[in-house]
Amino acid sequence: MKKIITYVVSAMLLMGGTTGCNYLDIVPDNTVEVTSLFENSQKAYQALTACYSYMPNFEKLHESVSLAGDEYLGRLDLTSRGEVRGERIMRGWQNSNDPILSYWDGRGGARSLYEGIRLCNIFFQNIDQVPDLTPAEKTDMIAQVKVLKAYYHFFLIRLYGPIVIVDTNLEPDASVSAVRQKRQPVDDCFQYVLDQINSVLYDEDGNEKDDLYNQRDDAHLGQIDKVIAKAIKADVLLTWASPLFNGNTEYYSNFKGIDGNLLFNMTENPERWKEALDAIDDAIKSAELQKKGLYEFTGNIKFWDQDNWEQSDIIKYCYNNRFSITDPWNKELIWGYSGLDFTGQGGFAHATNMRMLSKPGTATFSWQWLGATYRMTELFYTKNGVPIDEDKTFDYDHRQEITTIPDDTYHKGYMQPGESTINLHLNREPRFYAWVCVDRCIWRTHNIANDVKMRYNESPGGKSSSHRTDYYYSAIAVKKMVHPESENEYWQRVVKYPYPIYRLADLYLMYAEAYNEYYGPDQKVYDKLNAVRKRAGLLRPIEEVWNDGTIVTSVGKHLTKDGLRDIIQTERLIELSFEGHRYFDIRRWKRGGDFWTSPIQGWNPDAVDVEAFYILQTLQEREWKTPQDYLFPIPLDEMNKNPNLVQNPGW
Repeated sequence: MKKIITYVVSAMLLMGGTTGCNYLDIVPDNTVEVTSLFENSQKAYQALTACYSYMPNFEKLHESVSLAGDEYLGRLDLTSRGEVRGERIMRGWQNSNDPILSYWDGRGGARSLYEGIRLCNIFFQNIDQVPDLTPAEKTDMIAQVKVLKAYYHFFLIRLYGPIVIVDTNLEPDASVSAVRQKRQPVDDCFQYVLDQINSVLYDEDGNEKDDLYNQRDDAHLGQIDKVIAKAIKADVLLTWASPLFNGNTEYYSNFKGIDGNLLFNMTENPERWKEALDAIDDAIKSAELQKKGLYEFTGNIKFWDQDNWEQSDIIKYCYNNRFSITDPWNKELIWGYSGLDFTGQGGFAHATNMRMLSKPGTATFSWQWLGATYRMTELFYTKNGVPIDEDKTFDYDHRQEITTIPDDTYHKGYMQPGESTINLHLNREPRFYAWVCVDRCIWRTHNIANDVKMRYNESPGGKSSSHRTDYYYSAIAVKKMVHPESENEYWQRVVKYPYPIYRLADLYLMYAEAYNEYYGPDQKVYDKLNAVRKRAGLLRPIEEVWNDGTIVTSVGKHLTKDGLRDIIQTERLIELSFEGHRYFDIRRWKRGGDFWTSPIQGWNPDAVDVEAFYILQTLQEREWKTPQDYLFPIPLDEMNKNPNLVQNPGW
C-alpha cells in the first residue's frame, strides 16, 4: 500500500468560536511564540499538516455527515446523541442549543472549520519567515493552504448557506464591532471561494499558473494538487448552479441579514450551469492528462474466484466496481481522505463488515451493525441498465415474492444457487452485487468468498443469540467500503485505503448534469453517462436502451431535459452510493421531501424461516421539515455572542 499522509495535530490547537477573541493556543503552557513554529522547513511542514487536520472526517461514522440521508441504518439500540450522528440528524434530533456535527463551532462530533480557516490564515502570516524552504516549496505550500481554506468555506456553505467569510484573522485588540461579523449573501460566499481557488490556478490575465504541483508523488498523496483544486472548483460551481442556491424564491424569499438585505439571490441564473460545465470540463481534461481514468481491475485473481473468472457474466465488472473504491490511490481517485486512524476502529469499513466466519464471537474491526436501507436495494438498475419500475422484463409487481436462485452464469459467484431469495435480488446490475449484501448472496471479505446467511442464528451475517447487539438491523449489509482482503481482530489485518472525496466517475456525472441543465439532451451527455455505465457492467448505452420499447416503459425519456435529468440523478445516486454524496446532492436538488419524509424499512433479522424473514418492516421513522432542514442551525451560543448573526429559517 502506498504511503498515506498522517495528520499531526498536537503542535497546534485553535481555541474559540468565530465571534470570540481567542487565538492560537500553542502547547499547554502557552510559552512558545507562534513564529517558533515556522523556524525551519520541518516545522513549516508540520504547520501545513495541521491545516489539513481540520478536514471533515470521511472515515469515522460517528463523526461524519456522510451518515446523513437514507442510505445507511445503524442498529436501533444506539440512543445517544454521540453515536451515528448523521442518522440522528435525519430523525429530527438536530437543534440550535446542542447542535449535532456543528462544523461552525466544533461541537457535536465535528471539528470547527472556522478554527481550521484561522489556522490557514496564521500559516499565511508566517510562512515567509521560514529560512530553508525553496521558493517552489513555499509557493506550493501557500497554494495548497489557499485551496484548503476555500474548501473549508465551501463545506460550511453547503451546510449553512450564507456564512461569515474569514479572509484574515482579527487582531487581538480588535474592536467589538469588528469581532461581531455578519453573514454574507450566499453569492458573495461562493464567489469568495472561487476567487481563492482561481488565484492559485490562474494569473490576472487568465493564464494557468504552476503554483500547485500537477500531481503528488507517492509520499504526499492526499495533498492538494492542481487536479484536486480544479475538481473542488467544479463542485463549487455545480453546487452554486443547483436549485437550492440558485434563485431559490420558494424557501428563502424572506431570509435576510441583520442589515435587511436578502441572503439568497431571488433570480435564477442559468449561466451558472455554463460556468460549472466549463470548470468540470477543465477538471476532466486535467485529470485525464495526468493519466486518470475509470478503474479497471488488473490484479491477481484470488484462488476462490479463478473458476468464476471465466464462467461468470458479471464478475469482472463487480471487481471493477468493488476495487474502484478500495484499491488505494488507484487511477480513478482524484482526491482521497488520508487522515485515517490506522490502529483504531470506528470507520465505515469496520461498522459495515460482518463478523469472520471462523471467529463469529470476535467483533473487533468488524462490527456487523451498520447496514443499508431497503430503499437502496430498489435503487439499483436491472441487468438492462434501467430502474426496476421501468424495465418491462422485470416483474416489478412481484419483486418481493420468494423464488429460487438459479444456477446460471449471470449470478454465478454472487448468489448461492438453489437457495431461496426474492425476485428483487435477481437479474440486477453488477453494482448491486458488488456493493450491496443481501441474504444468500456471496460476499468477498476476510479474504474468502462467504456464503452469506442473514436469518436469525445463521452465520456469517445473521443476528445471533450470542451477540444480539451486533447485527444488521435491516438484514441488508454494505460491501462497498470493505476491502475484500480486510480481516478483523487486529488492526494490522485491516486493509485501509483513502476514502474517496472525488473520483473521475463523479466528474463525468457532474459534466452530464451541467451540460443537460444548460443545453439539454445531447450525445456529449450520453457519452459521459455511457462511460460510467460501461465500467459499471457493460450496461447498454443510454440512447439505445431508452429507445427500446421492448425494455423501457418511458420510451424516449432521454430526449427531454426533464427526463434526462431524472436519468442523470439516478445514475449519480447509484454510482456514488454510500460515499457521502447522496445527502448533499438531494439537498442541492431540493428533493429532500421526495426521499426523507418516509420511514426506513428492512427485513426481519429475528426470523428463522424465509417467509417470515421477507416481511418488510418499518424500522425507523424519519423527520424532514422543509425548508428548515435544508440548512444546519447556527449554534445558539454563537448567536448569543454575536447579535449581528441571524439564524437559518425554521431554527
